[in-house]
Amino acid sequence: MSALDRLLLSAAIAMSPSPHRAIRREQWLADLRDARDLDLSPTALAFGALTTALFHRRTDHRSTWKDTMTVMPGTVRSAPLTVPVIPVLIAFAALSFLAGSVGLGLLQRYNGLLSSVPAILLTSFALTIVPGIAVGASILLTTGVPLRRRAIGTVVVLAVSALWWSVDTGFFNPPVSPAFTWGVIAAAWLAVWHVVLRRPGWTWALLLLPIAASVLVFPLANSLYGTQLALSMQAATATALEIVPFLVALIAGMIAGRSEQSAPHDAMVSSGGPHDIKG
Repeated sequence: MSALDRLLLSAAIAMSPSPHRAIRREQWLADLRDARDLDLSPTALAFGALTTALFHRRTDHRSTWKDTMTVMPGTVRSAPLTVPVIPVLIAFAALSFLAGSVGLGLLQRYNGLLSSVPAILLTSFALTIVPGIAVGASILLTTGVPLRRRAIGTVVVLAVSALWWSVDTGFFNPPVSPAFTWGVIAAAWLAVWHVVLRRPGWTWALLLLPIAASVLVFPLANSLYGTQLALSMQAATATALEIVPFLVALIAGMIAGRSEQSAPHDAMVSSGGPHDIKG
C-alpha cells in the first residue's frame, strides 16, 4: 500500500460516521491488501472509499470502485457501484469550469485594475487547470490499462491544460484561430483517452466533433458582447459556452466506448456464433 493509498484511506475513515469507522477500517484495509490479487488498483479502491465516506453514511457501503470486493478471506462477491469515481471527477471538472465562468464575469467590473490580477489568474486556474487535473485523475484511475500508459496519458492531459491556461491568460498566443482553440483542447483530451484505452481506429474520426462544435459555438459566444446584457453577464455566458466542445468530446468518448463493447457481440453474430439462428 502506497503513501497516497494510506492518506486516502485515512481521510475516508476520518470522514465516516464514528460508529462505522472500526468496521470500515477493517473492511477497507482488507480490500486494499487483496486488491492486487483481484487485479484491481489499490489507489482506485482507496479513492472509492473516500467517495463512499463523502456520499454514503451507512455502514453497509464499503467501496465504490469496480464491481468486486473482498468479503471474507479467499472469497469475492459482486456489488453494484454506488458513486463511480470517474463520473464524479468529470462532474467536478464541469462545475469548476462553470464556477470559473461566473467568477470571470464578476471580475469584469474590475478589469484593468492591478489588484484584480491574482483573482483573474485564480479564475483562469479554475477554468483550465482544475478540469485538467480532474480529467487526468480519471485517466489515472482507469482500470484494465497498464499503469505506465495511464501515467503518460495523465501527464499529457496536464500538459495540454497548462498550454490552455497560458493561452487563456495571454502568456501564449498560438497561430490558431480562436474559433478552434476550445475544440482543439477538447479533441486533444479525447485523443489521449483513445490512446490510453486503445479505442478502434474508426473512433479517431470522432475527434472532429468537438472541433466542429467549437466552430459553431464561437460566433454565438461572440455575439453576446455588445448586447443589452450586463457586461459581467456577457462575459460569464460567453465563457460558459466554451464548455460545449468538451461536452461533445465526452459524448464522443461514450459513443466510442459503447461501440467497442458491442463489437464482440456483433462479430459473433455475423460470424455464425451461438446467437446466429439458422433455419
